[in-house]
Amino acid sequence: MSTGVRGSTALSLLFCLLSGSSAVYAQTSSDAPASGTADSSSLPPVKVSGSRDNSRVGSADGIVPVSAVTATKTDTPLIETPQSVSVVTNDQMTMQGANNVAEALRYTSSVISEQQGDSTSAAPYLYSRGFLLEQYLDGTRLPSTSAFGYAVPSFDAYGLERIDVLHGPSSVLYGQANPGGIANLVSKRPTADPLHEIFVTTGSHDRAEFGFDMGGALTSDGKLTYRLTGLASDAKTQVNGVKQSTLYIAPAITWKPDENTTFTVLAKYQRDPDVGYYNYVPASGSVLFNPNGQISSHTNVGDTDYDHHTRTQYSLGYEFEHRFDQTWTVRQNMRYTVVSDDLANVFPYPNGYVTGSTSTVNRYSFTNQETARFFTVDNQAQAKFSTGPLSHTMLFGFDFQRVLYNETVGSNFVQPSLNLFAPVYLPISGTTTTSDDMDRMSQFGAYAQDQIAYGKWRFLVGVREDWARSEDNNPLQGYNIQQSDRAFTWRTGLVYLFDNGIAPYASYSKSFNPQIGATYSGAPLRPTTADQYEIGVKYQPPGFNSFVTAALFDLTERNVSSSDPEHFGYSVQIGQVRARGVELEGRAALTDNLDLIASYTYLSSVSTETNLTGTTVDGSTVSLQGLQTWGIPRNVASAWLDYTLHAGTFRGLSFGGGVRYVGASYDQTNTIHIGSRTLIDAAVRYDTGKHWLFSLNGKNLFNRTYVASCQTYGICHFGDGVEVLATARYRW
Repeated sequence: MSTGVRGSTALSLLFCLLSGSSAVYAQTSSDAPASGTADSSSLPPVKVSGSRDNSRVGSADGIVPVSAVTATKTDTPLIETPQSVSVVTNDQMTMQGANNVAEALRYTSSVISEQQGDSTSAAPYLYSRGFLLEQYLDGTRLPSTSAFGYAVPSFDAYGLERIDVLHGPSSVLYGQANPGGIANLVSKRPTADPLHEIFVTTGSHDRAEFGFDMGGALTSDGKLTYRLTGLASDAKTQVNGVKQSTLYIAPAITWKPDENTTFTVLAKYQRDPDVGYYNYVPASGSVLFNPNGQISSHTNVGDTDYDHHTRTQYSLGYEFEHRFDQTWTVRQNMRYTVVSDDLANVFPYPNGYVTGSTSTVNRYSFTNQETARFFTVDNQAQAKFSTGPLSHTMLFGFDFQRVLYNETVGSNFVQPSLNLFAPVYLPISGTTTTSDDMDRMSQFGAYAQDQIAYGKWRFLVGVREDWARSEDNNPLQGYNIQQSDRAFTWRTGLVYLFDNGIAPYASYSKSFNPQIGATYSGAPLRPTTADQYEIGVKYQPPGFNSFVTAALFDLTERNVSSSDPEHFGYSVQIGQVRARGVELEGRAALTDNLDLIASYTYLSSVSTETNLTGTTVDGSTVSLQGLQTWGIPRNVASAWLDYTLHAGTFRGLSFGGGVRYVGASYDQTNTIHIGSRTLIDAAVRYDTGKHWLFSLNGKNLFNRTYVASCQTYGICHFGDGVEVLATARYRW
């Protein structure tokens, strides 16, 4: 029986629900807490069960996170971290049937992971706090949607142990990055205990998928362990004539010659012969009235005989750690990543229908071949020591990244038009190369961080200096731009740990991100800079397996760049964007049988300074200053409940259900209103307790047809319809 609710806020309700839990929660680690020795009365006892060695990637049992290395690069409990951090565990991804990173982040506060709707698989744009969310793999940077077109990796969620989302600026530890934060994809690691799993999946869109996950010791002394994960899938999509197919393999080996040394090699290869759909429709007929009716979400606006989209991505790297003594530990993480993308597509003109028509759009063909090569290395030295009553965990590091990027673009603006309500597809002619861009970028950064524990106080301060160079050479468009940038960033934060599990905190952080390209006048783009003020409270009630975070933030980015609307291929720096909001997120084992994941976000994202204008539905021109960022809703909420029977005749049977509410948003002129949507997900699982695990997952069960976002009058994206998948897993 729970205690009464005082007040009407969602946070009060979460606290009340969590106070009625009866599960036990806690943490064990081979290392002391990253911030130093803590008063044992200030934190609940923690126990992590399972065979995985998570000492360096963060720990979680079930759906409740314990720690996350991403936020500090040290094993710091989340409650001691003065910044909002969300963790999606492998158990959650399996429970909800997530097929990719975007689906895995659906129930994460402040994250809009499917703004592109049914085009998300081809263009995985993730947003946090209104800004693009950078993807990292095991702490090393991946090609970003902010710098590259389509050469953006989308590794399958089955190969991930967890996803850590650090909300807000993160440049102090990770260098150049967007201010929305980073999503760190943590790979599955080798395990000393035997692990064997195979699975098959079938269901909507004629999906056929097979996968396996193997691990264990390679030597009798356990010093050499391995992990091998792979899958192959093939499916149609909700759009006529478009497929998705994937081949994925990820080997990993860990060598532990002694208790103080670990060397892990991690590799990934993924080939997507069919990436999936990428296109858009006009607002009229999707979110606005059209006398011809509603455009079908199954209509292919491109051309099945011409369109193709393939992607190949692979990564090879290692993680090395050696502990000299109780004070000093050194680490080196290195990774080389390559993403190649080949796209040919037919798009409608972005200005909507042909003049005088409400059914027919002019179209153009577009080709884009990209290759991005990333080399990153991060060197760290950690020291744990005390100075009187102060316990320190100091981190010193320097990292380097080198990027080579090539993009060849072609177009042909004279192609057959298409009636969107009665499509007839005529032959498409080829393109002429219009751009051949070669970018070379390098960045070197040096950083230092100190986490100080004094009684129940936790204090963090970090500083970083970055040096970045880039060269953008495009002979077809006649420019060769070389530029160099230097930036100093820092962050600080403070946490107080009450005995009852409540931990209020406050923090300040900055970010820095060099920009590639030039304005039409030939001037190189200036780096964007951002700063964030954040206050919040975290709640980890003693004796209960739960964790709640509430955060209030004010985030401003300057020198924001955008495509030049008057000069194709160039950019303009539109000024400043400000995001203010509130995040609530809670994860809890309410009882031994019932788990809860819940989140709510209120976000106001506004262009506070810009000289850009946009064209409204009626053809008039308006300034974009003071308007809400397109495609970013003010209100987003979600909740997932999962109930498992642990005894009786139906032992091993589980039921789960989720509700996702995405509030209304606008186009860039704020004259097109995209209505809110409420989507229902569900899952049923049966674990035989020996070898077999059966599951049935449904997403958007009521098959609601909706538009995910509109950028302009001519560019809107339908959302994904219903999907039901059945999976059988065999473990031994």
